[in-house]
Amino acid sequence: MTRLGEAFLRKIGFRPTFALEPGLLVPLEGALKIVERDIRATGIAGTLRMVLPDWDTTGLAWVEFEGICQGNGLGPGGDVQEVLWSVADAAQEVVMEVIWRPWPVCPSHDRGLNVGLEDEIAVWRCTGGGTHTVAPVGELPPARRQRLTD
Repeated sequence: MTRLGEAFLRKIGFRPTFALEPGLLVPLEGALKIVERDIRATGIAGTLRMVLPDWDTTGLAWVEFEGICQGNGLGPGGDVQEVLWSVADAAQEVVMEVIWRPWPVCPSHDRGLNVGLEDEIAVWRCTGGGTHTVAPVGELPPARRQRLTD
């Protein structure tokens, strides 16, 4: 009977939400901790967390920085690197909204980086001087600029 129920749910495309299965939030929170290393390495301080806001009727999770959510919400699922890519993209969106400048920035070209997947690894890329990878997500080098605080 259990297999029949699981098969039916798969067939209709049912996916549990964070409200039904709070454990689905764990991979997103783990990915956010990795992205937070890049935020701190680049000298940005502030409260960063994954939230399930009451105003989101779709049940998505959001990256919140300094009490603000921006961009797109995140659903459950995906492999580890896809989840890391999605969380890094969402974090980048909200951090830039709060600090009002590009983040993160290429240390060689002083231009904003984009997150992407390279050989199935989430990385920060720069388009300056030809596209090049700066670092895997979570491994940005320490900032050379003045430290930003709240």
